[in-house]
Amino acid sequence: MFELLEKIILAGVGLANLTKEKAEALVETLIKKGQVKAKDKKAVLNHLLKETKRLDKDLEKKIKDISQKVVKSSQEQIDALNKKLAKLSKGLDSIGRKTTVIKKKTAGKKKRKVKRK
Repeated sequence: MFELLEKIILAGVGLANLTKEKAEALVETLIKKGQVKAKDKKAVLNHLLKETKRLDKDLEKKIKDISQKVVKSSQEQIDALNKKLAKLSKGLDSIGRKTTVIKKKTAGKKKRKVKRK
């Protein structure tokens, strides 16, 4: 999932760099190569810019969706860890109570001294 997010972000950076001036330069290059007719320059440029805006909106939506999934997944992991921590804490409390009871029972008994000969 991280790789997809990285690719989407890099694509977004690429689209953001496609300014009107760069789009015009691209269309001029296409005209010089004969791939676009000079009379179609304005229409091609408008189409290119409109498509770039559409792709930018799509990209923004995808990034938002992915980030929401990541946050949700992270929250689920945090919740699971909190449950495990609560269970461990109860176990430790139980052990602590048992230890206290044992200490109280043994505190009342005197230790016998063993005489050595």
